[in-house]
Amino acid sequence: MDVLAIIYNALIVDEFIAKEAEDRMKYYEYPESGEVEKPCIIIAPLVVPAPSDFADDTWLTFDCLYQIDVWTKNRTTTRQIGERIHQVMWKLGFRQNGGISEYDSGIFRDARRFGGKLYREGFNNMKESVIKLNK
Repeated sequence: MDVLAIIYNALIVDEFIAKEAEDRMKYYEYPESGEVEKPCIIIAPLVVPAPSDFADDTWLTFDCLYQIDVWTKNRTTTRQIGERIHQVMWKLGFRQNGGISEYDSGIFRDARRFGGKLYREGFNNMKESVIKLNK
């Protein structure tokens, strides 16, 4: 399951985020402070998705924890993008559970952490197969 792609795809279809970040939304790649001219968004996993919620000796979901950073030279823009990311992540089922807001070297940084559960790939097909076997 490519959770980074799920998050990226959900964020990039939001008109406000797409307009502000354009091609500056990356995985893992933090820019040099001197290179930040326009808003940058960085998506990074803090832990690997972990199997969770077990039934019949198999896992049903993955627990995930991601950090999404917004770096800009404008405090208001940083906050607005961070709040919009929060809304998109909420719709994905991720809840904000911490983060930091800081200023350094002319850059405002909003780094929010989001935890959530995703059903594993193929779960619905597996569930349908089990139902068929039990009939």
